Amino acid sequence: MKVTTDRRVRYTKMVLRESMLDLLKNKSLNQISITELCKAADVNRNTFYKHYNTTYEIIREMEDEIFNALMDSIKNMDNVNDIILASCRTLERDKKMSVIIFSETDSSSLLSKALSSFRKTDLTLQNNGDAAIQQSLLEKVYLFGEQGTIALMKDWVLDGFKEPAESIAAIISYLIQSINGSVANFKSKSL
Repeated sequence: MKVTTDRRVRYTKMVLRESMLDLLKNKSLNQISITELCKAADVNRNTFYKHYNTTYEIIREMEDEIFNALMDSIKNMDNVNDIILASCRTLERDKKMSVIIFSETDSSSLLSKALSSFRKTDLTLQNNGDAAIQQSLLEKVYLFGEQGTIALMKDWVLDGFKEPAESIAAIISYLIQSINGSVANFKSKSL
């Protein structure tokens, strides 16, 4: 009997999600009421409240699934290029949700969590200066690389995925490598 219940729950969540994505084509998330969503999904409001409290929870659940898929795809990777490519491919696989993430929610927090993988890669400073200065510079480089990557991914997604994931990943990887190469030569007395 549990299989039937699970199937019903999956079906209910699926129609709510699909209806949410359809409604988001014409309205922003904060303009979609639970009543409107339930009507579009042909789901009773009581059924909605068995699974969610707000419409935002549906989006958060979908974001979490994309985040988990992204983390699964990069969990054993240490190479920045591989991480970037896997991230782009994950976004490309679920285009509808990727557009929602970048247009309706704080995409930077979702991707920042995933792209914090940059922090375990081989970005080291080659100069032998003060360790505190090196750490300060390193943190700025990480932040710049992370936020720049997110900005380029957002532009790519909202521009309709015109380039394949491999192309945008190659551009981002090139820029990250350029930053890494420049950091070794950077010397600043102001840090």
